[in-house]
Amino acid sequence: MARNVYFGLLAAAAAVIVTLVPIQPVAAMDASMASPAEATVMLLLTDEQQLIDLTNADRASNGVAPVEFDPQTLPIARQRAEMQLGSQSLNHYDASGQLVFAELLSQANLGYSLAGENLARAASIDSSVTQRVEQALMQSPTHRKNILETTFHRLAIGAATDPSTGQIAFAEVYRD
Repeated sequence: MARNVYFGLLAAAAAVIVTLVPIQPVAAMDASMASPAEATVMLLLTDEQQLIDLTNADRASNGVAPVEFDPQTLPIARQRAEMQLGSQSLNHYDASGQLVFAELLSQANLGYSLAGENLARAASIDSSVTQRVEQALMQSPTHRKNILETTFHRLAIGAATDPSTGQIAFAEVYRD
């Protein structure tokens, strides 16, 4: 719902800009004209949104209310995804045994009474990567518990890629 309000406000702002700025012809642009960096960013944004949609579909099919996109937590989710790239094991904890995402939420002054994190990584990006990741998370009892936790109302999903290996990592950060 908040996302719809955001897009509604964005559309309203765009409408105001359109009325104030004269319209001039612009050359048509398609995805093939985007730079590799722009294409990667667009792909990551699409994957992040698809994973939120798949999460909410799983919640709905299990009788759980959907989570809302949490823009305040998005930078943390993206940072956590980037931290998972490489050959090391996926890890929720820092060297002192503290939950990294909880520390980052605290540093950002983002409150919660319950929070959770799911991490996932795939060797390569393709059109079904988000479906495969969501399916794998749902098959893991601890990750499934986060996805279906009724207390969680907000979710940010960050994605990061390693261009040299083609690897993609996801971090889901849930808050109540």
